[in-house]
Parts: sequence; C-alpha cells; structure tokens
Amino acid sequence: MLKVLVVLLLASLVLGFLSFLPTWADLTVTGALALGAIAAPWRPFWREESETARTLRHRRGRLVLAGSIALFGPLFSMAADLWFAHRFPKYADGHWLAGPVWDVLLAAPFYLLALLVLGTALSAPAAVVAACCLAGITALGLWGYASSDSSTAAISLFAPVFYGFPVVLLAFVIDAAGRTAGRRFAKRRAREV
Repeated sequence: MLKVLVVLLLASLVLGFLSFLPTWADLTVTGALALGAIAAPWRPFWREESETARTLRHRRGRLVLAGSIALFGPLFSMAADLWFAHRFPKYADGHWLAGPVWDVLLAAPFYLLALLVLGTALSAPAAVVAACCLAGITALGLWGYASSDSSTAAISLFAPVFYGFPVVLLAFVIDAAGRTAGRRFAKRRAREV
C-alpha cells in the first residue's frame, strides 16, 4: 500500500515538475521513478529512520530545531505579508495582503518540515536549507500577489502549499539518499580496514 502511495506521489510531483517535457518523456521519467520506488527496500529504510529519529529526539538541539522551524514559518509568513502590504498598498486590505490566519495556514509546509525533523533522521543542515527554500517560496508567492494586476494573482498566495510540500519531500529524499549512501560507504570502508 505504501509503495502505491509513493508511486502516485512521484507521478504527481514529476508530472508537475517536468511539464515542460513532451508527454512521452514525462511519462518515461515517471515510469522509471515508479519502478525504482517499487523495487526499493522500504522496511529496512524506515526501521533505521525510526531508530535514528528516536535517538535524536532525546537531544535538546533537535527539539529546539523543530520548534524553531514550526515558529519561524508563520512568523516569517506574517512578516513578509506585512512588508509586502506596506510596499504594495494598492492590494493590501488594511495592513495585510492575506491576513494572519491565512499566513498561519499557508505555513503548513514549515509544520511538515518540523514533524520530519522530529519523526525522522532528517539532518539539521537539510532542514535549515529546506526552511530557507520555503521562506523564499513564501516571499515569492506574496510578491506575486502584491505586484500583479491580474485577476488570478491571488493564486500565487498558495505557492507555499503548491511548491512547499514538494520541496520538503524532495529535501527529505535527497537527505535520506545522502545519509544512506554515506552509511554504506562507511560500512564498506570499515570492512576494508
């Protein structure tokens, strides 16, 4: 069941990110990724992830990092909202473009990132880079709304959701692949010595 969900997630992400390719190339890449996801050994990976996360969760720095990310997301969203509302007052409703409630809701990718920091072995540098990317996406979404005369400009307010969740998942996958490759390399080097 998990593999089917991963294949569906990969299909939606890849079809969205590779939409500039011809359909046949997009489907080929998606099929190759789906076959790789189905063939991958998931149980050992998740077992090792959960064991490492359990160990890391007891460290104070890990809790501080997760809490900082969870607080940074909505605070940055509100600050950027206020800044862009001041910079482009034509589209601001009072002092806000989206409003504090929407800013807290649109910071959902930051919450997912904080949960991944707590529940997996996601490295701190990867989490910080992902949080910076999310902040950039949030700022670009607010800027797109504030600086456009288009009647559909409000769609850009959802950029943190549309692009934020895939960025968080991509950061986790790249980090996990790097950690797994590093562990295998270290084990191989230990056997040689």
